[in-house]
Amino acid sequence: MTNQEQSITALVELLPEVYQPIFKHPEFTAQASRSCLDRLETITSVYDYIAKQKGRPLKVLDLGCAQGFFSLNLAERGAIVTAVDYSQPNVDVCNKLAEENSGFNVEFLLGSIETIIQERIKEQEYDLVLGLSVFHHLVYEHGAEFVFDLFTILSKKVETGIFEFALNTEPLYWAESQPEEPRKLIESFTFNHHLSMYGTHLSAVERPLFFASNKYWNVENQFGVIDHFMQRSHQLDNRYHGNNRRYYFSDNKIIKIFLENENSCDHLELRNESLFLKKDVPGFRSSELLCYGSNASESWLVRTAVPGRLLLDIILNGDDYDDEKIISDILNQVTILEKNGLYHNDLRPWNILIGDDEQVYLIDYGSITEFVTDGDDLYGQMLSFFVLIKEIAQHKIRAQGSQRPPFVSPYDFPEKYKRWMTKVWMMPSQKWNFESVYLAYQDKSDAVGDIPVAAILESYLSTATNHMDWQVKQLQSNFSSKIDSLTHDIRSENKALSEEILKKEYQYLNLVNQLSSRMDKTATGYNEQSLAENDLRFAESEARIEMQQATSRVLTEEKSNLMAEVDTQRKIVEDLRNELNLVYSCNSWKITYPLRIMSKGIKLIFSPCRLLSAIKSRFKKKSKGLVSAASGFISNRPFLKQRAVRLLNRYPGLKYKIKRSLPRNYDDTPSVPVFIGSKVSEDHSVKTEQQQFCSVKTPGVHEKQKSVLESWLY
Repeated sequence: MTNQEQSITALVELLPEVYQPIFKHPEFTAQASRSCLDRLETITSVYDYIAKQKGRPLKVLDLGCAQGFFSLNLAERGAIVTAVDYSQPNVDVCNKLAEENSGFNVEFLLGSIETIIQERIKEQEYDLVLGLSVFHHLVYEHGAEFVFDLFTILSKKVETGIFEFALNTEPLYWAESQPEEPRKLIESFTFNHHLSMYGTHLSAVERPLFFASNKYWNVENQFGVIDHFMQRSHQLDNRYHGNNRRYYFSDNKIIKIFLENENSCDHLELRNESLFLKKDVPGFRSSELLCYGSNASESWLVRTAVPGRLLLDIILNGDDYDDEKIISDILNQVTILEKNGLYHNDLRPWNILIGDDEQVYLIDYGSITEFVTDGDDLYGQMLSFFVLIKEIAQHKIRAQGSQRPPFVSPYDFPEKYKRWMTKVWMMPSQKWNFESVYLAYQDKSDAVGDIPVAAILESYLSTATNHMDWQVKQLQSNFSSKIDSLTHDIRSENKALSEEILKKEYQYLNLVNQLSSRMDKTATGYNEQSLAENDLRFAESEARIEMQQATSRVLTEEKSNLMAEVDTQRKIVEDLRNELNLVYSCNSWKITYPLRIMSKGIKLIFSPCRLLSAIKSRFKKKSKGLVSAASGFISNRPFLKQRAVRLLNRYPGLKYKIKRSLPRNYDDTPSVPVFIGSKVSEDHSVKTEQQQFCSVKTPGVHEKQKSVLESWLY
């Protein structure tokens, strides 16, 4: 009996697994391992949008179609489907279902996915490709690099795809071979987005579903055609955030996809932007938030885009512009923010957009917060703002990679702005804010005097201090990044060393097992047995010697590498320390030392809250010693102890404050991982990961060592 003559029931019974629902056969639904309806809804929404855009049915390629559930559902919507699977029983069921639905334009083929991608399909032959939970088998069989190359080929032949990937955290045999981040397999597509997570019948670990395309974007069931995209936000962006950001422009929308990184600053920036765009700030020109979201691997935001050009591009291209109008508009916008308790902490030419309506728009909404971070305080932010005004007024941007000037004064501005800047500098710095600066800009009177020397010195002190702080932070950041990179390299080398030793150990054990088997088979007499034992001992000795030599070579190489890295690290530390010493030994730092002391004193005098806070902090430090002495004094006087306990119980607030000032028991202090490198024991076994990272606890107070007063409180 041929497959066509067999009933669908008989063909289903021959399946190794009923993985999907059988199309239009609800009697088999209970046997299906996965329902597939949730993913079908997502896939059909993508199909419907692209089909509408193209104005025709789509040509679909389904790689690893299983029982053809998705292929047949798309064919029912009018798609022209070619589906491939490596299992003959699966293809037999699919062909039977295609026979039952003869009006569908669907073809099922028996074959391998890699052959289809590499040899069968042609460029632009298909509009949409599906690859659902199938590529992890290819990764296990051929490796991640091979599959990455397959996707590179596929992205050149098919413009859009929907892919579901298994994860390396699943408790299955092929999990270890999977890449840490499956998104990297589809990086060859212009746009890729993590749509959702879907459960499987194999484990509790859900699998991600990705949308990838060279032409379309798809976020939260919103679609569009990609006009252009960038990985840098502006011309001078030196990839400070790495390669984790994508900016897509579509009609009047901008789509931001920020991939998750180690410090999660990208996620916080998009979150801040979404929170700001939800606010109603009357008079401030902003965009409309269309959607925002995040998951474990990425954050995304879609908003309306303002048509126009970045001020940075206008200046760099040497185009003419009205600097007075731009400065006036910027002052108007930052004043509106200030009145609403908000501050833009990244006012730079690349975050100022000149709209097609000739209005100024302050973009990078993620940098708008309720507190100041551009400079140590508002005074520092104002001086940073004046540097921006100077660049706009001079129609010139500082050289790429250069530092911001450490000092700015009214005499640095073009002649037409000196009167305005003089009025600003004649105001007490405590009264500096964007509103007062804006009012001074609007005041066209000629009544100005001489700028007090104290005002110039104060501004120089603030800019110099902020500049020094910035330099120190840069040195610290560079040092930390280099140390992190060095630590990562050393750990990678240790991992490679461990794998090499494990490989040698595995070869040694195999050799011993083979020799033992030979001895068992040939041990027919005493002489033969003795000979076999001698051969075995000799072979074991040779294998052991070879293993020891290999281990010795690897350890020697590791030691030399580690010594080289330590020398490199020491040199880096010395270089950074020399740079820091140069900062501290420069004349400006020494000259401004008394000014810094005076500034701190003045700030304390004019800031009672800060002075009280300093006094309170000093008293708190001293009070800990007093409490400790008091507990020792009371511990030997029972009557006084009883009175003290009654007093504490009567005033719980006082008891709570004393309790906070006492040291707690540190037995539950979290351990700090300290990398100590991998070592090899005498039997050449490799230390486990727990042995490679020892736990060091912070020393604390033992329960028996607590004072009497502490025992009343805890």
